[in-house]
Amino acid sequence: MYHKLQKRPIETLEQLHHDLQLAIELEFSTLPVYLTALYSIKEGTNQCAYTVIRSVVMEEMFHLTNAANLLIATGGSPAINSPEFLPTFPTRLPDGETWFEADLQKFSPAALRNFLKIEMPADLAKAGDITIGEFYVGIEKGLETLHNRYGPALFPADCHDKQIAHKYYYGGGGEITPITDLNSANFALNAIVAQGEGVPEKHWNPEQPFPLGETTGIDSGDHQLFMQPRELSHYYRFNELLLGYRYVQGNTPDSGPTGPAIPIDYRQVYPVLKNPQPENYQSFEAIARLDTEFNLTLSLLLDQLHLAFNGQPDILVAAVGTMFGLKEKAQSMMRVPLPDGSGHHAAPTWRYIPIDKRPGAC
Repeated sequence: MYHKLQKRPIETLEQLHHDLQLAIELEFSTLPVYLTALYSIKEGTNQCAYTVIRSVVMEEMFHLTNAANLLIATGGSPAINSPEFLPTFPTRLPDGETWFEADLQKFSPAALRNFLKIEMPADLAKAGDITIGEFYVGIEKGLETLHNRYGPALFPADCHDKQIAHKYYYGGGGEITPITDLNSANFALNAIVAQGEGVPEKHWNPEQPFPLGETTGIDSGDHQLFMQPRELSHYYRFNELLLGYRYVQGNTPDSGPTGPAIPIDYRQVYPVLKNPQPENYQSFEAIARLDTEFNLTLSLLLDQLHLAFNGQPDILVAAVGTMFGLKEKAQSMMRVPLPDGSGHHAAPTWRYIPIDKRPGAC
């Protein structure tokens, strides 16, 4: 990621756009982490875990879209198709330099513990740590500061129709709503925080800044925000998998899950190489070719997302097909053992290939 976390209040439109671009990069940077674990699960096994991780991935795309729409709504333009958009793994979130290290690795307890760090509720974090929720609270405060200065002009009317509409999003909780004023902006940000960390246990107004000072519960808030079925926040979905039991009625963050056991078999997972780098495949031409094919598909996906968020939303339809292609190429690669006797299997390196460096480029 090329936008760094700046520990300062947002006082200018430029600073707001910087942090919203970082938010887009941050949301997408979770996808290689989650998808590497997801795709390492052998086909037809660990269905509960597969379904949970996939649901979170879909909602991370919802978060990315909300962040991008907010950037568009305030006159900015998302930048997605560049080598710097993706971090090199292992990376330190949220900006490549601070916080904790995130890894590409197979589905395992270690991977789930990494997931929990990403989705950590503010009230469970260590003193001094900045959670994703707190990062978004900084954006909420900045929006309030700038709205006090500019009023409704902070959300130009000619930017309303440039946003991605809900019809282009499917497959997870949440609903994309147009951002036209401060209340709708806060609503969009609260949906991101609530799905990840959980909603406050006390009553809260979704159009007001998320009250991180209050203890968060285990629900995602989709039933309150969007009148959708009640479900767990990302943190507690992953905690179920790690502990191996379901949360049931009456469970709290303190009680932990006391419901039925979740069947998980970590043996039914491809032992993929952790944090693979291109140099790992230099001696293995066939595997290097598979990695290049994956990265070309990934690059196409980022190109499509960039165009979609910059005035061509219909391209998102094609991007869905590209994402399915990404899955197929990743799983084909993960079935291949490395010929070095290590016992590891290959895994994608998740690199963007610029257009001028792709096969056939002039």
